[in-house]
Amino acid sequence: MCSTTIRKKDGSYYIEAAHIKPKHQKGRESPDNIILLCPNHHKEFDFGEVEIKNHDLIQIDFLLNGKAHSLSLKIE
Repeated sequence: MCSTTIRKKDGSYYIEAAHIKPKHQKGRESPDNIILLCPNHHKEFDFGEVEIKNHDLIQIDFLLNGKAHSLSLKIE
């Protein structure tokens, strides 16, 4: 979403998985319900104002605190 990366000591990269529909609302543990975000955007997604415009098996379009985003949900 922001292209920010956090490189770890071992050379790999740190990323967080956010549930589109939270688990406490019966959100599934499946690729179509998870987006990969940097830590800041993960918390903004969890605590900010999110308006889902479109969500299907391959893409999600949403507003996050008034800013439009479109993310692929495809596993490559």
